[in-house]
Amino acid sequence: MTDTDDSNAHAASSQAALAARIDAIEARLAETSSQLDQVQHLVELTLAETLARRLDNAAEADPSHRWSAAGFPVLPRNTPVQFRSDTREGEPDPEVYLASGWHKREPWGVWGSDAVHALRFALDRWQGGYVTVSLSLFCFLADGMERPHVDISANGYFLGSHRLDAKPRIIRLRLPPSCIGDGDILLQFQHEAPVSPVTHGIAVDPRVLGVGLVMLSAG
Repeated sequence: MTDTDDSNAHAASSQAALAARIDAIEARLAETSSQLDQVQHLVELTLAETLARRLDNAAEADPSHRWSAAGFPVLPRNTPVQFRSDTREGEPDPEVYLASGWHKREPWGVWGSDAVHALRFALDRWQGGYVTVSLSLFCFLADGMERPHVDISANGYFLGSHRLDAKPRIIRLRLPPSCIGDGDILLQFQHEAPVSPVTHGIAVDPRVLGVGLVMLSAG
């Protein structure tokens, strides 16, 4: 075989390998897009059901709550919502902001259930411009576990991937006008590695825990 033949064979092999890598990347992108579509569809269905139930029980609604035309609870500006179970008098009721994917609230706050959770709220007196949303978040960590990432999006607009700690920390999100729309916000969390404490022998708790949510506020 001549040097030219060797060169042609090597080039053909490289092109075939490159084509295979491109095919693999395209397949992964298609799979990721499909998963995101499924998550978005699930949350939309949950929100629709939540709104339907609220409308069914409208006669029993708490008059202290304000709602947007689309059925999202108004989030007061610069008034943190604490998600602990013992809501104090004068504090916003955290339950109305929990759209889907949450366990029962506890004295410190609330755990997300499995990998996907969502909050819903309407911005108070929003008239355009950027909005800063602050969250106090943490995660369950056992010995030897790596700190997980959580992807956060608002109305489908990706706001970043954040690495969580075992202790709560404040994460500030900058929401651009393009993702705010009419002021109604669906805030989604995608936890990369939800875990059950019982699998690590730490507690008799079979629940699958995602994000630990302590506080939400908008300024």
